[in-house]
This record gives sequence, C-alpha cells and structure tokens, in this order.
Amino acid sequence: MKKLLSCALALLLVLLTPASANSAPTRSDGDGGSALAVDEGCPVTVSAEQLTFDIGGEGGWNGLTAQVTAVYQMENSTDESLPVQMTFYLEQYRTYGREGAEALDTEGFSITADGEPVEFACAKAEADAEDTDRFALTYTVDFPAGAAREVAVSYPSRGLGRSDWSSHWRHTFTYLLSPARHWADFGTLDVAVTTPESSPYVIQSSLPLEEAGERRYTAHFDSLPDGELTFTLYPEPRITLADRLSSYQFQAFMVMGLPLLLLFAGLPAAAAVVLLVWLIRRARRKKAG
Repeated sequence: MKKLLSCALALLLVLLTPASANSAPTRSDGDGGSALAVDEGCPVTVSAEQLTFDIGGEGGWNGLTAQVTAVYQMENSTDESLPVQMTFYLEQYRTYGREGAEALDTEGFSITADGEPVEFACAKAEADAEDTDRFALTYTVDFPAGAAREVAVSYPSRGLGRSDWSSHWRHTFTYLLSPARHWADFGTLDVAVTTPESSPYVIQSSLPLEEAGERRYTAHFDSLPDGELTFTLYPEPRITLADRLSSYQFQAFMVMGLPLLLLFAGLPAAAAVVLLVWLIRRARRKKAG
C-alpha cells in the first residue's frame, strides 16, 4: 500500500510540473546588471548613485524590458591623475536548459563620462550558477587630480518571467549592489522604478520601494544597503487565492491529480471496510457454532 501511495504522489508531482515541450511554459529568460566594480584599493570615491528602471512591454510570455540607467557622482581626492578601470557585469538567466551564449548583444548599451561616450570591451566571465551567463564590460575613465566626474551606464534588462501557481505572469528584475563595496567610499543611493501599464504593481522587493505616484516607486538610502536589489511586477496589487486557483498547476491538479489522489487515498478505507465485514462475519460464525 505504501508503494502504491508513493507511486500516486510521484505521478501527481509529474502532472503538476509542466514541461516546455508539451505544456504551457511557466518561465522566460531574463537578465540583470550590477553596480560598477573597481579593484580594491582604488582611492576614487562615489558620493551618490541614481539608479532608474524605465520598464515597458506587453508582459505575459512576451516579457518586460527595462532600460536601466545608473548615474554615479565620483571624485578623485588625491593629488595625482588616475586612470581608473571599471567593470560592469551583466548576467543572463536561462530557463529549460537552454544553451548558454558565448557573446553579448550590446545594442542599447551606453557608457559615458561627463556626457562623453566611453569605449568598452565585453568578455564572458565565470558565472556562479550553471543556468547563468555572465559578461564583463570593462572600460577606463581618467580622473584628473582632485577632480569630480559623472559616470553613467545604461543598458536594457529583461525581467525573469514566471507563471507557476499564478494566473498572470510575474516579472522579476535584478541589480547587483555588492560589487560597489570595492569603492573607497560609497555615499547615497536613490532608486526610481517606472512600471508599465501591463504590470504596474511591485508585489515583492528585497529593498523597501515606496509608491510615489501612478506606476512609480522610489527608495532612498544614505549608504549602500546590504544585499542585492530584486523586485517583482504583477498586473494586480497582490497574488490572490483566485489567482492561485486559476493557475495552470491547480487546473492540472483538479483535472488529473485530484482523482488519482482520491483513488489511492480511498484504497486503504475500502480495505478497512472489507476487513471489518470479514471480522463481523467471522464473529457471527463462532457465535452460531
């Protein structure tokens, strides 16, 4: 009986786990960027960073794309001119076991120093996870002695889409803050997110994002916060029970999983009834004899 129940649960798990080849997809690829990184010991400081996400797209399987712009106010407080090499990382998250990319399409990317374009080189870097491709964009900015400069990085970022156990797609955006800890000093961080009409609500965020008008969220930090920035967009203010009950997984459970579960759960009860009837008849025979 235990083996039968185990088989039923295993089959139920298979039914509730959609495969890309024969059912509705529940994930779409995405990517995320990072704060600028420098070698430890660099004396240049960051007094402020303004980070903006301007998000658009139809949502759903078609996904959402943000134009992410990070503007840094930097200062070289030393008495020497410094050529500072900086690195910006972009991570691409793959789903359904897709093969990794060997090159990065840099269309829509721009790096400037005081408004002037800066040339950059792009190379694949070692990633922390098997389903992630990491690319490093490296460039150099010259800092005269005692000078302050504004460095800006802008790039497109796709949200990582998921639709498991919800009736609508959820789109998550990621921005790695930890690389910025290598700067000699890091001041304030201001974050602004403009959401699209298709998914206007931030339903989850690793850092506190406050509503600041229609389809706009902001946050201010006096220093670099711990952890990374991730937030998720959804067409509704929250995922409700109705959303869960309308999901693909719940519908599959009701159509295929629940009958199987009831069937196998009913076998022990049926066996108990048969055993009870047999014991009653046996007791009656003994009494009659």
